[in-house]
Amino acid sequence: MNTFNKVSFLLILLSFVLITSCGDDEDSGPKYEFKNQALQGQIEGEAWVFSSGIAEVSFFDETDLSFELSSETFEDPCAEFILGGQKLLFDVPAIVGVYELSFTENGHTVTLYNPDTNLNSIAVSGAVEILTITETEVTGRIDARADNETFANGNFTVTFCAD
Repeated sequence: MNTFNKVSFLLILLSFVLITSCGDDEDSGPKYEFKNQALQGQIEGEAWVFSSGIAEVSFFDETDLSFELSSETFEDPCAEFILGGQKLLFDVPAIVGVYELSFTENGHTVTLYNPDTNLNSIAVSGAVEILTITETEVTGRIDARADNETFANGNFTVTFCAD
């Protein structure tokens, strides 16, 4: 191979490397996908389906809402302390918007709790979106993933338990 062919080959190889490595992996779109379905999923491999829940002003930060979404049904969720059943627990700002899940300083997490094993699985992949907040209810959707056996996705409406 003469010098001209070597240089041409190297230039072609360099061009190929540059072209294939120019993708922007950081900004490839959202890291969540909300499914248009009733909120459901799995907690430690067991099927989980949202039945009822609450939103209330957070004990830790009055600008946040705390959510408790249970697989059990409660006639008056604001009057009952939700103890049993598999559930999702999370806090997000009391403002309509999308809140991505992560362990960063300003990130959010969703806890998926299984009372049978008394284990909390922490979802740091996905997002929570709050769609509406009224004096009586909050609507939203979730795509929360801890792993392949612990995840939840879908739409929810809960009672807003104001003081």
